[in-house]
Amino acid sequence: MEINNEAFRDRPLNLDEAGNTKRILAKQPKGKWYNRRTVFAWICILFLVLAPIIKINGNPLMLLDIANRKFSLFGNLFFAQDTFIMALIMLVTVVCIVLFTVIYGRLWCGWACPQTIFLEMIYRRIEYLFEGNPLKNLKNKKEDAFFIFRRIGKHLSFIIISFLITNVFLMWFTGPDKLLEIISSPISENQLGFIFMVGVSLFYYFVYAYLREQICTVFCPYGRLQGVLLDSRSISVIYDFKRGEPRGRKNEGDCIDCGQCIAVCPTGIDIKNGSQYECINCTACIDECNNVMKKINKPVNLIRFDSYNGIETGKKSIFNARTYAYSAVLLILIFVLGFTVSNRNSIDVSIIRMPGTMCQIIDSTNVSNIYNVKIINKTNKAKHIAFKLMEIQGVNLEFTNDISLIEEGKTIETVLMIKLPKQLLTGRTTNLDIGIFENNTMIAKTVINFIGPQN
Repeated sequence: MEINNEAFRDRPLNLDEAGNTKRILAKQPKGKWYNRRTVFAWICILFLVLAPIIKINGNPLMLLDIANRKFSLFGNLFFAQDTFIMALIMLVTVVCIVLFTVIYGRLWCGWACPQTIFLEMIYRRIEYLFEGNPLKNLKNKKEDAFFIFRRIGKHLSFIIISFLITNVFLMWFTGPDKLLEIISSPISENQLGFIFMVGVSLFYYFVYAYLREQICTVFCPYGRLQGVLLDSRSISVIYDFKRGEPRGRKNEGDCIDCGQCIAVCPTGIDIKNGSQYECINCTACIDECNNVMKKINKPVNLIRFDSYNGIETGKKSIFNARTYAYSAVLLILIFVLGFTVSNRNSIDVSIIRMPGTMCQIIDSTNVSNIYNVKIINKTNKAKHIAFKLMEIQGVNLEFTNDISLIEEGKTIETVLMIKLPKQLLTGRTTNLDIGIFENNTMIAKTVINFIGPQN
């Protein structure tokens, strides 16, 4: 398709020719795609609200306790020592997003991104409730005696919703119990937390009341990245230029150039101009165009989910070399992640020789080494554990603290002294296997170096 006028690509959509900011006021769409997106959005909202509250095996479904360096992902506890696993999870997520974008375009932005969900399904709904169709209301606001009161009511509702969203956001990092404790405590006891909550609430209010689509079109790097990832086989919301052109009520094409697809677009683009990074695949233009097609007795889906190749050839094809490559990498990463998680020890033990120390000669026959020990219980159950040397019998491991019981999710730090007869040493450095046992069952093993005296 040839676009004769591409001036729309010369500047951001929220700026006019003079460089002044203009607000994009989208009309509320109606149709099956909007209904589907509404249902999916509220499922996502329920997940955001309930994920820190619902517990699996005693652990929250989702909790990012950065202060205590403890994370619960789908009921599994992870600690700072699980950096490798967390990195794998992030890597798998990034590759999954890339693969998904290659195949389905910016579908995440229009359907699952919290920015879009809150803006389209909560804030705009409040705006429609108070002001109705924003375009029509702006034309008649001077004749409306209650306009100012409805505008005040809208913004008060925005502030309340922003406060609730902030608390949901904080609950993901504190958990519901800690959040309730903070809220019920006097402000004087949590001044910093209160200031942070107010600041974040005002930030959300500013984003959803004023910035809005600029987050997607200006600030979000994913929209810019989309241009690199998409190709002619990517599935996205697209205008059937073969069927719709030439446009106009008296032309042969099905598109009558009514502009309704632009009126409902939350980012203000004209989908008929072709692929644009501002398009978030929200499907609002599909519903509105279908409504128009029904009124003029023409086939629906002039705007639909398809690819550029699909429009050109009439065939859909999402499989290509790049798709296979991303899929292969994703499967390998998922396999490595699953293997790593399944083989993760419930007890993490770190035994490191105390810095600045060598061996200590006790007498003519015995030598000792001193180690720093850190034990982490990665489960939600208390563990009764014991340490034993695997290959040498009759040697006591002397701890400065009692480490026989470690509470759920807790960390114990202690000092270990190991005494060995000289005749048991195999050289300047001797490797020792230490097993960690629970009810006579070994649950972890670590290897340490025992330093002997110089000959």
